Amino acid sequence: MAEATEIRHPLEAIPLGGMVEAASGEAKVLLVRDASGVRAFQAKCPHLGAPLAKGEICGGRLYCPWHKAAFALSDGGLEEPPALEALTRYPVRIEGDAVVATLEPLAHPIPAPRDPETRVLVVGTGAAAVACATSLRRLGFAGAITMVGREAHPPYDRTKLSKQFLAKPTPAEKTLLEPDFYAAHRIEPVHGTVARIEPEARRVTLEDGRALTGDALVIATGSRAVVPDFPGADLDGVHTLRSLDDAVHLSAAAEDAKRVVVIGAGFIGLEAAAFLTKRGLDVTVLAREAVPFAKRFGEAVGAALKRYHAGNGVHFAQGKVARIAGAARVEAVETEAGERLPADIVLIGAGAAPETGAVAGASVREDGGVAVDSALRLAENVWLAGDIAAFPERASGETARIEHWRLAQQHGTHIARQILNETGPFAGAPFFWSNQGDKRLDYGGYAPGFDRIVLRGSPDELDFIAYYVRGERVTAACSIGRNSEFTAFLHLLGEGRAPSPAEIDAGVDPRTRI
Repeated sequence: MAEATEIRHPLEAIPLGGMVEAASGEAKVLLVRDASGVRAFQAKCPHLGAPLAKGEICGGRLYCPWHKAAFALSDGGLEEPPALEALTRYPVRIEGDAVVATLEPLAHPIPAPRDPETRVLVVGTGAAAVACATSLRRLGFAGAITMVGREAHPPYDRTKLSKQFLAKPTPAEKTLLEPDFYAAHRIEPVHGTVARIEPEARRVTLEDGRALTGDALVIATGSRAVVPDFPGADLDGVHTLRSLDDAVHLSAAAEDAKRVVVIGAGFIGLEAAAFLTKRGLDVTVLAREAVPFAKRFGEAVGAALKRYHAGNGVHFAQGKVARIAGAARVEAVETEAGERLPADIVLIGAGAAPETGAVAGASVREDGGVAVDSALRLAENVWLAGDIAAFPERASGETARIEHWRLAQQHGTHIARQILNETGPFAGAPFFWSNQGDKRLDYGGYAPGFDRIVLRGSPDELDFIAYYVRGERVTAACSIGRNSEFTAFLHLLGEGRAPSPAEIDAGVDPRTRI
């Protein structure tokens, strides 16, 4: 048997309270040093391979620089998604003035099997459902887990669909979390469309008549793409982008297309526009508003993003859709003002609607969600997660329904601990990222109606952080290029220690409060 690779690095080159990446040939390791010594972990995030040495240490956590997965510095344990597993840890020894890491993984502690007779029924196969099921197994749950979904694919990463997946022909398998996901986590998959969910009975009935029950029921049905009632919306060449099948069809259509019209300037629309432009297509974004994201991020940030996309070849048009024109196939989008936008493909990015129709007795709010308590419970041993859940959001003090991939995962993880009687109220800080072409925008918190914005840096140069103030609270921040400050704010938000408006006004840096 070949000897394990060793990586040697000067101890003095690892700052106390910091980290470095060390290498030996192609092999790499992350070395972290604090008052308790030096530890060695895998160098890349298990989510999408970000170099962890470029991340941030906040308190006892290491945050991934890209998507803010968080790991415990003590042992690499997973604390926040979108990663679904802990960091691999390696043994370390000190030889003279050097640290030596041996790339022979240390075994993670295996929790004792628990609750073998409990049956968990999960409705959905998206982010919340996957996080719940994988968290249960990671925490030692030994009972049966059944996941019900209408898509034939194994679970996949939906955040990839509007980004690099569209920039060139990409195999659908590239989006899968694990090809053998169900077998790997001892999950029974049930493929079918749900007709009725009865929370009080914890019973799910499928359209084909099959009925399923569980001791614990997790409802994570997600959302469907909204298709406004435009004349011509059913023409060949009109697409939505919500599922993996949607992305596959859109990407295939892009092979023979030259002109694309994207209806809607939201995250999906602008991400798709940016990456289809990279593919060489002529892309026009049609939106009702003059400045995208102005209501969400403010005029300055929205205008800067619009200029950035325009500078990379995306065209913008303003107006309302009158109809999608064409005979059997789409030919153009026509606006109420009479403008005609030629198109071989039309992508409708008009938002998403929560899938709550099958939940019997549900009282649906104006925002489309169903209210749950602070633990995400709808009824005894019944929880809601992800897009459909309207939950008490701690930092803002409001009941919120939030469509974030990572938040759905946080919901799922929290519910897994609820099923195992390990946790109380949900207190996770919402976070999402958006790849606006080659720029990554980070947003943390919840500020649907802010009073004012405190800007640091330059939106025009896409190097800024914006803090959103409502009343006596700073409830959210948005950033491009200010990862260190933003991550510190997100960490404090999750701990219920966000800086006050007065502190932000005074120029306080969240990094000084960790």
